[in-house]
This record gives sequence, C-alpha cells and structure tokens, in this order.
Amino acid sequence: MRILLILTEFPPSIGGMQTHALLLSKTLHSQGHEMEVYTYRSDLHPEQARAFDSTLPFPVHRVMSRIGYVRNLEVLSRAAASFRPDIIYSSTIFYGTLHSITGIPVVARSVGNDVQRPWIVYPFSLASSLAGAPWLDRKLYKLFRKLEKPEALELLLKDTRMELAHAAARLTGLILANSDYTRRLLLDLGVRPSRISVVVGGVDSRWFRPPVHMDVRHCRQRLGLPAQGRIILTACRLVEKKGLDLLMESMLSMPDDTYLVIVGDGKMRRKLLAMRKKLRLDQRVIFTGPVPYEHMRSFYWASDLFVLASREYKDPVSGLVDAETMGRVLCEANAAGIPVVAARSGGIPSVIAHGRNGLLFREDDRESLLAAMGELLEDVDLRETLVRGGLYRAEMEFDWKWILEAHYSAFRRVLTIEDETYGETTPEPRPAMEELTDA
Repeated sequence: MRILLILTEFPPSIGGMQTHALLLSKTLHSQGHEMEVYTYRSDLHPEQARAFDSTLPFPVHRVMSRIGYVRNLEVLSRAAASFRPDIIYSSTIFYGTLHSITGIPVVARSVGNDVQRPWIVYPFSLASSLAGAPWLDRKLYKLFRKLEKPEALELLLKDTRMELAHAAARLTGLILANSDYTRRLLLDLGVRPSRISVVVGGVDSRWFRPPVHMDVRHCRQRLGLPAQGRIILTACRLVEKKGLDLLMESMLSMPDDTYLVIVGDGKMRRKLLAMRKKLRLDQRVIFTGPVPYEHMRSFYWASDLFVLASREYKDPVSGLVDAETMGRVLCEANAAGIPVVAARSGGIPSVIAHGRNGLLFREDDRESLLAAMGELLEDVDLRETLVRGGLYRAEMEFDWKWILEAHYSAFRRVLTIEDETYGETTPEPRPAMEELTDA
C-alpha cells in the first residue's frame, strides 16, 4: 500500500510516542509499503534531526507546525494530493478531519491525552499561515519550554480546541486506542464502538529479552550503578502524574541497600532533586536523565524491580486531567524479564494483569505500594511466576508482530467503511464495563 504517516512526535527526540512512531514506520517499510512521514519541525536541534533522517529508508518531511493546526491541514491535504496514498495514518485523532477534505480513509491512534488535553494551539483559519510560520513556531516553542507553569496556556480557547479535536475523532474511519481507558474516553465523545479497536503494546520482545547468561554486576558497573544491593527502576517523564514523589517517599521505608534509579527528564526535575536532598536520599536515589531507546534494555537487566507509580492528575489551573493511558515501559519491563509493580490507574490494567505479569497497587497509596514492592523483593517464587507471565505476554500480546497485524486489520476495515457512515456525531449510550469488548 501507499501510506501517508502523520507522526507528530518523531525521533531523534525521546519518548513513548517517538518510539512507537519509529518502530511502526520502519516495520511498515520493511514489509514493502511505499510511505512518507510528516511530522513537526525540529526547531531545537535541526542538524541532529537531518542527520537522523538521512539514516532512514523513507522520506521524513519535518514541515508541520506545533501552532498552526489549520495550516497543517492544508499542508497535509496538498501532500495527500501529491502522494495519492491508499491510507492516511495519524498518531493523534486531530487529523481525522482529513477524510472529509481528501476523501482518503483515515486510521488514527489515540493515546488518550489527545482526547483529554488536545494541544491544538491555534485552531482558526484566520491568519493560519502566520500562526504556522517557522520563525513564530521556533520562538513560541522555546518560550513554552521555559515556562514554569505552561499549563495555564491550556485555558486559552480550551472549549474550541476540545470541540475541534472531538469532532475530528468522530470523523476518523477507525481509531486504535492504546487501552480500555482510552476506549471509554472515545465512547464518551460519541465515537461508535465499531470504530474503535484496543491495541495494547508495541515492543520488540526479542530485543529486550535478557541474555541466558547475564552478569548483572558487570552490567551495573558499565551503567555506573551500584554493584551491590537491590535496584528499583522507573522510567518516565518527570511530571506530576508519574507519582515520583510517592515513590521517593517510599524509599524511606526500604532497606538502606535499596536504590531507586529514575530514568527520564521533565519539568519536575529540580523539584525532585530538592526533595531528594530534603529526604536525605542523595546516595540512594539516582537520576540518570534521558536514555535513548537502544540503551534502555541494559537498565532493565541491571534492576531487581520495575515500578510505575502513576496517578490521575488534575491540573489545578486548567482543570484538565492527565493520566497514564497505557505505559509502554511496562511492556518493555515484561519483555526484559524484570518483575513489575504498577498503580491501578488509568490504562495500566490493560497492560498489567494483577498476579499474572505484575502486581497492581492502589493509586497514590504508599502502604499499598510498599506492600507490593516488599512482597516481590522477598518472594522468589512469585517473582519467577510474574517474570514468566511477563515474558509470555510481551511475546504473545505486546510484540510488534501483533501490533502490525492489528494495524493491517485496521487498514483493511477502514477501506470497506461506507462513506456515509463517516461523520457520526450522535453520542451512543456508553456500554457497561463488561460490554467493552474489542470490536
């Protein structure tokens, strides 16, 4: 097929969406499809982006604006007219509108945040070219990254942006939701159940699978981690919803030879460093900063336990909710053969089945978290059971071969959808939880 991929977040920047975008595009290309990628401009590190793109076997067009949404629609419409794809694939629901403009079927992925916090900065046609100008993009994006409280900007035109994003979702031919949590969000917007498929995961299980004979001590030394003692690992953006404050406080109740390694970066870094000092955990809580995807597996292999302490966070300024809608790192931890503890929050239960491939604890509950971590660190049989379960799910449910198969199924389905069924706007009653089966 000819596929136009709209992958708003794309490497060399680091993150879950970037990982998904790169692996999906490379896998589709390796299967013989003709494709082009459209993504945001890389205004902060353009030379690094050009060098990265030169290594890829397909064209990457970094021409989309982070501000001018209507301009993006115009750019993408012209791209579709020139490339003439069979399918348009978007990494967010925002570009479902392209079907009504181009007549080309659209498949979109939703990670939930595009529903709850649609970051469509300037949603109007008036002066859309100015809003999408590279010089303005560059200045405002740099300013945004420097702001201490950028969430306040989400109040601007919030209702208009929400309405636009939600209408785009209803115009999308088929949406691949990353969890049951995201699926419920889409159902609440009036997206028809038959237009939603839940596709959880996206991990190269063979790449992350631990070597048969692994020298953990050597692996730790190579990474600059403590050679002795127990290591609890977490990997995430340093933001409020990740529950890192709860996880750090829990370290006070753990033995002195237990270390917490935090992989990632984000706006809470300074606050968390100050908290580490206040709690006198300077020697036991280690911040590594961001780690490239290809190096992450060594951190999993060097650790005794992986913890994701996410919570549903409601911003006090904007009132918008931020939640863990899936957690790709959980899939990676399963594939790497490390026991998992995670909060029963958002879409996490779509990845971690309690007692099967990890343990779930009550969201934002320190005692529940400590009990789960303690149980896994002390019970060898339970650890082995959960590791086996994690390796199995990573290979048989989360692996890219299944994700790709789900995408092919979505492409086939959207090509058969009747044109008159696009644009459904009447909300249907939300099914009960037990009725939420994958369409």
